Amino acid sequence: MAVLIQSERVAPAWLAAARHLAGCAEYTERNLILEMTSASDLTAQDRVVIEAVDAAIRTSWPGLSIQTVAGTIFPNNLYKKDGRPAFYASYLDAMARGKKEGTWGTYALRMMRRVTRDGKSTFNPLEAIIRKLQGSKLGRSYQAAYELGVVDAEYDLDDGSDGYGFELPLYDPASDRNLTMNMPCLSHLSFKVTGDKLDLTAVYRSHWYGQRALGNLIGLSNLHRFVGIESGFECGVLTCIATHAFLDVTTLGGARAAKEMLSSLAD
Repeated sequence: MAVLIQSERVAPAWLAAARHLAGCAEYTERNLILEMTSASDLTAQDRVVIEAVDAAIRTSWPGLSIQTVAGTIFPNNLYKKDGRPAFYASYLDAMARGKKEGTWGTYALRMMRRVTRDGKSTFNPLEAIIRKLQGSKLGRSYQAAYELGVVDAEYDLDDGSDGYGFELPLYDPASDRNLTMNMPCLSHLSFKVTGDKLDLTAVYRSHWYGQRALGNLIGLSNLHRFVGIESGFECGVLTCIATHAFLDVTTLGGARAAKEMLSSLAD
């Protein structure tokens, strides 16, 4: 059975989900769904939650933080500094210099740079989404024609697996990015227009709630806000679906420490 958690903001949604997982067998749930109506809002209490989780992550995983996790989805500081479209080139240049050998990079990299099917050029799927949304204000408006795939079958359907699901991506940005109809993990991002608001749904095949989920949610909210601002839409609901959700209590200091931290934090 799916579990639905509704909240205005990211931190309370994460906290409710983590508490739920803490009571599940093996700290695991299938189809854990978060819906946030004002994901970009941040209160003083939210900062307390974020700082507590960030401190635990930094202790368990030196070099990792909430900010670095969020940046793998959207480089918000670079966008604020350089603006669109200049930040695309800045980010791609930084990734070309800093990406570790043998790794696939970041979700943001896949959103901003894909190689065409003939291998002769590249394109920017994220920019294509923004232009399609901008175009919807000038001509016929479609509600459900703004998909952003971050899984690549050519590279991701290999023999390696972490045991938490096997993805078969159907949206192909090489052929579908300019279409508005008839289109056939983080697995997938889907933007939807509801009146004058822009909703975002993110689907994860596997989501670790200690090490990654809070940073991911912040990154998604930053991405959501960026696309809304640049396409001229107000941000609506941010939905995050984890088909496999796991509370990695070791990241939070172990089972007892994790449960004590979760119970001590205010909603």
